[in-house]
Parts: sequence; structure tokens; C-alpha cells
Amino acid sequence: MKNKYIAIFALFLMGSGTLYAQNFSIKGKVLDQNEPVIGANVMVVETRQGAVTDENGAFVLGKVPSNEYTLRVSYVGYLSQKVPVTVNNSDVIIDDIVIQEDHFNLEQVVITATRNEILRSDAPIVVNLADDKLFKATQSVVLAEGLSFQPALRIENNCQNCGFNGLRMNGLEGAYSQILIDGRPIYNSLQGVYGLEQIPTNMIERVEIVRSGGSALYGSSAVAGTVNIITKEPIENSTYLRTNQALIDGNTPDQTYMVGADVVSDDQNAGVTLSGFHRNRDFWDANGDGFSEMGQLRATSFAVKAFYKPTELSKITFNGFNIYEFRRGGNKFDRPLHETDIAESTTHNILNGGLTYEQYTKNQNHKFSTYLNYQHLDRDSYYGAEEDLNAYGDSKDNSFVGGFQYTGELGHFAGGSHTLVAGFEYNRNNMQDNAPSYDRFIDQTAEQFGVYLQDVWEIADKFNILLGARIDEHNLVGRPIVSPRANVMYKITPDVQFRVGYARGFRAPQVFDEDLHITQVGGEGTVIRNAGNLTPEYSNAYSASLDYNKYMGDWSLGITLDGFYTQLTDVFILEEQGMVGNGDLLLERRNGSGATVAGVTINPKVQYKDNFSLQFGLTFQNSEYDEPVQWSESVENTSKRFFRTPDQYGFYVLSWNAAKSVTLNLSGVYTGGMIAQHYAGYIAEDVLETTPSFFENNFKIDFTPKLNSKMDITFNAGIQNFTNAYQDDFDLGIDRDAGYIYGPGRPRTYFLGMNIRL
Repeated sequence: MKNKYIAIFALFLMGSGTLYAQNFSIKGKVLDQNEPVIGANVMVVETRQGAVTDENGAFVLGKVPSNEYTLRVSYVGYLSQKVPVTVNNSDVIIDDIVIQEDHFNLEQVVITATRNEILRSDAPIVVNLADDKLFKATQSVVLAEGLSFQPALRIENNCQNCGFNGLRMNGLEGAYSQILIDGRPIYNSLQGVYGLEQIPTNMIERVEIVRSGGSALYGSSAVAGTVNIITKEPIENSTYLRTNQALIDGNTPDQTYMVGADVVSDDQNAGVTLSGFHRNRDFWDANGDGFSEMGQLRATSFAVKAFYKPTELSKITFNGFNIYEFRRGGNKFDRPLHETDIAESTTHNILNGGLTYEQYTKNQNHKFSTYLNYQHLDRDSYYGAEEDLNAYGDSKDNSFVGGFQYTGELGHFAGGSHTLVAGFEYNRNNMQDNAPSYDRFIDQTAEQFGVYLQDVWEIADKFNILLGARIDEHNLVGRPIVSPRANVMYKITPDVQFRVGYARGFRAPQVFDEDLHITQVGGEGTVIRNAGNLTPEYSNAYSASLDYNKYMGDWSLGITLDGFYTQLTDVFILEEQGMVGNGDLLLERRNGSGATVAGVTINPKVQYKDNFSLQFGLTFQNSEYDEPVQWSESVENTSKRFFRTPDQYGFYVLSWNAAKSVTLNLSGVYTGGMIAQHYAGYIAEDVLETTPSFFENNFKIDFTPKLNSKMDITFNAGIQNFTNAYQDDFDLGIDRDAGYIYGPGRPRTYFLGMNIRL
């Protein structure tokens, strides 16, 4: 009996030794041409075991049993690569893996389309990207400038005093688009007045733009689409300093400084990125009447994003920023605000912070995430004329977003694999605004609780079908709102994708960004108020697109054709209600009968190696109300067209590496003619104007000398709007209509810049 136990024990030791001997390692390097790629992800497809490359581009996958495997190598901005590997009773050292740059970002992981990580080429709805490469090519220092170079997006300036910017997506004004920061709808109506100019590009990793309805995922106001600002997360240790010194019209300074640093631990389990921004811009007067067409601007911001991975399967992320901004337009800039003929001025202090926790199951097929985000905004304002001592105002806004989400790969059934996304989200916003001179006192709390569910069904690598819906309880609506969604993508060939979709959306009858801005017309204010019986506005959005992308050796070619059709019911319209208070003009928001927006966008792209790239977008659309909007008491409007919405608009961006150290960049924005309201004051009576078209063109040259050090330095110079395409019929003096402004946001502007990176 004793010998029997000894034999069993010996067999156990032999078996254990055999099992132990079957676990081996896979080693290798990931390179971009001859340079190591730091932070690339290397994963065994069959077991999901992964590793991250170090500063030499090297990786090690340990404890791999003998078998045949496929390694998937991926890195942001590069095409993923699959490498077959056979482990046969010994450690394996594979040949260097050279990855190719993904010029069209086809394999960029995006989250906005499905609220889950998915390759852009696999997303069932088109996702456009704006990143640091685009911002640098176009010399965009703030978000508002960079968004101009995206299909079917347009940035418009709505006030020649303070420079109130608005985003139009698919021809719909800003309140129809949901702005997210790291996927959270914390961007509120008060911040929306000037917020697009308050977010510097150096705190942004990328911007994901999804056009067409998104209420099924994000709730109220995601009607025209969603803009998701993904803030920078550290990848490798680095520091940088950038500066842009510009002269508006050759004489008015606009100075910008950006600094930042990334710190990452050796094991890639913790990191932090810090960024700072400062801008100092003087006012600019276009016509010598003493009143500004571009306001004075002082802005300083600081942003931080940090992560920590307690285990291989969990991650904690903190992100936050603080923004200070002072802006002022009008005249007599050397005098206090209440001693001017006209002044529009705001001072913003914004504090934002958020925390996210993510947990994967052991097999990484399921992820649970929970998040909290809070933002506090203080704004002091002055909107007044003729030395009005009472035109000072103050506003406070507190926003909170919290939620939970489950994402799971449910396996293969019903002919395909399924990825389920389910969760709930609570969003609360309290906004208080006091403008005593205009008898405007707002204290509004908007609460929204949403539950969403969607399934992405992938069939044989050919079809991606998304079905989902969200149910929202909104305190300003009073009844549950159901927002369904359906999208289908069919891969006709590996290079050709066809997508079609439907989404229903809504806008709640709350205070919007334009309500919190008071335009001066004829020395008086123009105030917007909601009608007492305002009801929600609903939308039905249909979209279709054909996307072709092909990598052919040194060449990359692509083109996207997409169409959109959106029907609006109970549409919000603004109608003049005469003079109120101290002679101020009242515009009341009411429910109209309906509207239709339809159009098509073409977006070709071409790239040759890293030497040459060109992309442009051109949108043709028709936007009409069911009935003409009577915007003026003295002018009968017979046109059904949307105001301030051109039927054609577009952009282009061209970059050419003319020499090893020299890059030339050309870019431009085209804005077609449109109809625009022009209120009486400087002119004798209200007029509905038809504006001319504009083609703004920019030129930039980058020079990057080769240094024998770890420091990279780039010098740049150029001219923005070098053809000086700019409005030439501004009103003059104190009686002007400050809202009668259209076309490019700046005249010819010269700039010099420098970028140092360590």
C-alpha cells in the first residue's frame, strides 16, 4: 500500500512538471519603420492574454501553453496587425512586427456611436474624428476653430460684441446637438453660450462626431447629433510648450500659450496628464466706428486626467478642469462697463471634476462601469447700453451626472455574436440667472433619469445591426419619453461599407444657451423667453451612407457619401412680441407646426505615405419650416427657409511635406449664401437680408529642424483667411444690430508659432 501511494505521488510530480513545462513565453518588438512603438497593445486572440510594449517597443507574454495562436497588435493611429504564432514546447522569439499608420483612422477605437468601445470601421453609424493632427494643420487653438473642418458642421458667430459662437450640425442650431465631455452630458446651457471657445485643443485627445439622432443613448437635445470631447490620457512620459502669436488684420494681437506634461509608471498601471492654457486677445474694430467686431478676451485654464489600475481587470479614472474667461465687446474699453455706449461682457469661472470606475470579469467578456461628474459655473455679466448702471447680472449653474453601465459579449446565437449595452443615467442641472435691467430672473432645475438598452448584432463579419432604445423621465415634460434607434451596417466588400439608420429624439422645453445672451439692437437689448405653454419638440431622423476606403501600398484613398433626412414636430421657433420693460425687444419661443431638414454630404480623402494628404467635405441641404416664421412685426415673411442656414457649405485640409523638415498646410471653409434677420436701429426698419457666399482660405508652413537630442522643436508661420473674405456691411455706432453678423469669424490674420516637445 505504501508503494502504491509513492507511485501516485511520483506520477503527480511528473504531471505537474509536464504542466509547468507546457507554459512558455512569447517575446518580440513592435516598430514603426525602425522606431520602437511605446504603449502598443499585444493580445493573444484565443485567450485574451495581453501585454503592453515598453520604451524599447518590446513585449513579453508569459505562461502560454503549447498551441497555435494569433497575436493582435494595435496602437492608436495605426492599423492593427494579426501575427500567427506557434508555441511548441519552448519559448518563442518572433520577428519584429512593423505596423503601418492608419491615415484614415479606420481602426481608431470610438465609443460615441454605441456607448461602447468599437473599431470605427465596425461602427454601425458613421463617426467622424477631429484630432491633434487636424488642430495643428489648421492652427486651431480652441475647439470652436477645429470643428469647422468636419462634414456637415458649421461654426457661426452670432454677436459682433461678445463673439457668441454657435455650432450648427446638419443645418440645425446648437441646442439640437448634445455636447459630451468624456462621454458625460455635463455641458450645460449656460456653458453653451461661449463654451466652444473656452475648451483649448491641447486638453483634447480627439473629438468624436456622430450626426443624426442620439437621444436613444444620451437623452434630451441629441437631435442633430453628438459631439464627444475625449480629453487626453497619458501614454508616455513627455512635456511640451506651444505658443501662437497672431495679429488680427495685421495690428491686433492675439497671444496663446499652451503647456503640458504626461507621466506614466514603468508598468503602465498609473499615469497623469496635465495641461495649461492662456490666451490674451485685444478687441478689433472692423470699420473704425469705435465699436468692436471681435471682443477682448482673457482666458486661462488648467486640466488634469489621471488613471490607476488596481488590477489587470480594473481601472479608476479621474478627470477635471478649471476654466477662467473674461470677454468684453462694445466700445470705450478704457472705461468701466457702465460708462460705455455699449458693452457686453462676461466673466466665467468653471470647475469640473469626474470619477469613473471600470471592472472587467476574468474572461474580459463583461465590463461594469460607474461614474460621477460634477460641474459648478459662476458667471458675472453686463449686457447694456447708454451707461446703464443696472445692466449687471450674475448666473450660477450646478450640474451633476451619475450613472451605471453594463457591457457584455453574450456569445454566438441567432446567427451572430451579440454585444449588449445597458445602463441608467441621472442628470440634474440647476441654473439661476439674474438680469435685473431686463426683468429676467430664471431659477430652473432640469432633471432627467434615463434607462437605455441596446444590442449590437454582428453576423459573419458582414452585418452589424444595432437595435436600442432609451426611456427618459424629464421633470419639464411630465411623462416618459421613449427614444428608439435602429442602425444597420453591411460590408459589401472589406473596403466598402453601407450604413442605414433611424433614430427618434426630443428637446425638452427648458432654457437654452441663446436665451442667456442678450444682443444689443438699437441701443436696447433683445431678450428670449419661453412661452408658458411650450411643449417638447420631437424628431425623426433617417440617415444612409456609403463609405469606401482602400490602402494600396503607399497610397490611401477614401470617399464617404451620406444623406440625412430629419423631420421635426412641434418645432421651437422665435417670434417677435414687441417691446417690453425699458423698450427691450422680446422674442418668444413657441411651438411651430414642424420642419424638415434634408441633405447630402460628400467627403473624399487621399493620402500618399506621410508626404501628402487631402480631404474635403461639401454639404448640400434644404432646411424649411412647414410654415414661414414671422420673426418681425413689421415684415411679413413668405420664405419657409431656416434663418442663418446656407444650402451649401464645406471645408478642405491639405498637407504636403515639401522637404524633410518642411510641411505646407492649406485649409479653407466655404459658406454659401443664406437669409438673415436684420433688425431696425442703425437701419430704418427690419429687413430680411440675403447674404453673399464666402470662401475663407488659410496657409501655414511648419519647419522642424533635425536636432541631435531628445527634444523636438517646430516653428510655424502663416496667414489665416489670407483672401480676407469677411463681412463688409456691419451696422455702425450705438444703434447697430449686434446680431447682424455672418460669414468668417475673423479677417486676415498673421501668425507665428513654436512647439517644443521633450
